[in-house]
Amino acid sequence: MMLSKKAIGKRLGLLAALVAALVIACTGVVLAQGSAARVPNGGFEQGNFGHWKVVNQAGGSGRWFVYSGSTSPLSGHPIAAPPNNGTFAATTDQTNSGTQVLYRNIRLKRGMTHKLSFFLYYHNFAPTFSTPNTLDYTVIPNQQYRVDVMKPKANPFSVNPKAILATLFRTKVGDPNTLAPKLRSFSLTRFAGKTVRLRFAAVETENYLLASTDKVKVTSKRRH
Repeated sequence: MMLSKKAIGKRLGLLAALVAALVIACTGVVLAQGSAARVPNGGFEQGNFGHWKVVNQAGGSGRWFVYSGSTSPLSGHPIAAPPNNGTFAATTDQTNSGTQVLYRNIRLKRGMTHKLSFFLYYHNFAPTFSTPNTLDYTVIPNQQYRVDVMKPKANPFSVNPKAILATLFRTKVGDPNTLAPKLRSFSLTRFAGKTVRLRFAAVETENYLLASTDKVKVTSKRRH
């Protein structure tokens, strides 16, 4: 007896459902599509800033770059190679004073825990950091690197407390001038159900500042 195409399709659908049920029964795991926060191109392995936004303040050539190797992309200084065996990472580089901001918005689904992680490292060529509460490079001296969680529509250069939800990292006067790549992690669970803006910002008025990051990732899990 020949089965119709409709009957065959129905049987294949039932078979697929049975296989899925067996997988769940055996593993106890249900994978919910689209349930976790995503950070596409979080390791910059596309070789560009796809899925990110880059904005600068200055008339010079300073900006965020995607780089590979161990030489900074503009000034030619030694720089740590992309960590964790990656091909690319992101860094600021410049030949003049300026402000550089790298940011993206991340949607954090309700009812889940969310952990943000990224590698952070830098090389400050000035004698020390200077950290006024502004990202304005015309305020001198101003030599700093900071990472913030912000409201999703905030001005990317803002340091207004109403715009910043949490400061994850900020250099201070007296900090070492060189920091090797280090993986850092932060809980974003308190922002579940919201969209937040992740911002990496650097200002340099005193000398070169290679402010770098890589492997930006959000790990999300259902709450039990």
